[in-house]
Amino acid sequence: MKFTITAQPTGTDIISLADMKEFLRVETTDEDITITALIDSAVQYVQNFTGLHFKLTTFAMNLDYFHYVEIPSKIISVTGVTYFDSANQVQTLDTAKYFSDTSHEPARVSFITPPSTFDDRYNAVTISGTLGENTPAPPLVHAMKMLCAHYYENRRAVVVGAMSSKIPLGIENILNPYRIISLK
Repeated sequence: MKFTITAQPTGTDIISLADMKEFLRVETTDEDITITALIDSAVQYVQNFTGLHFKLTTFAMNLDYFHYVEIPSKIISVTGVTYFDSANQVQTLDTAKYFSDTSHEPARVSFITPPSTFDDRYNAVTISGTLGENTPAPPLVHAMKMLCAHYYENRRAVVVGAMSSKIPLGIENILNPYRIISLK
């Protein structure tokens, strides 16, 4: 199973460079490129952790065969299902042959008497759709700023000679209420 998103937002679509520099108390332009890259990383981390996506875009999810599936993101709609039939030709599945539940988080797709797929083919079924939100909630933006500040202050993967610990009530505590978790 492969889940592909066609476009990722840039971090500055969510947090402007000026806002982040104010948060960091940086007044020069010397590190603008670095700060922009850190914003991108923080936005991507929050998207990956929560399962939310902060740009309206399309997705494709590949399956080896027809089966019930949970889509690991908050989606707006399923726009279609294509598959390779037993003759290895691409076909579009009739919308009456599947149900999609986009109000559930994570979204679900189930199939009703699906057709046969080509036997010797990986990724024989593709579910396509749209996902994304225009504006993330303010606590999510704040968590992104906190994470970006952490990246800015700790530019190395390992700090030598210092004892490190997680900050109580930190970023994950802010993000957890927004996280999409499968209960399956």
